[in-house]
Amino acid sequence: MTSEAANSGDEGEGTFNRKSDVRYGANCPGVIELIFKDRKHYIALTGVIVNLSATGCLFSNDKMPWSNRETQKSLDSLFEIIHETCRIYIPWGNTHCAGVIRRVGSFIIGVEFHQALEESFVAAVASLEPNEHLRFKPKRSRRYNRILPIALR
Repeated sequence: MTSEAANSGDEGEGTFNRKSDVRYGANCPGVIELIFKDRKHYIALTGVIVNLSATGCLFSNDKMPWSNRETQKSLDSLFEIIHETCRIYIPWGNTHCAGVIRRVGSFIIGVEFHQALEESFVAAVASLEPNEHLRFKPKRSRRYNRILPIALR
């Protein structure tokens, strides 16, 4: 028999409830900026937004400082040094927004946006395909994928 909580759709406290928004396979470039809790350092990671919805996205990067850690315990301790809030920049739409990190893996970060994006914007970005005009090459590449003092931000 199923529990009464399962029948009512309630989830346990502290669990992440996935939104029911449409998730689009985006495969577009993106930048996520993480601030360390000491508020003296930050890191701006370049990578790919694997999927995108109006309320969040899944960001992937193989250069994350914690990618060589193997256990979930070490990934959980990541929030002891990095704030849960972050900023996402979507260059193909020239948009940035603030969000909260909901899950972290060795090569992924799941982000929930503070304010929902327009559904038409999300669909338009997801429909774009990379070509010679749709590439993301930062002007100052030395400022990405490295831990830097916040004064240089």
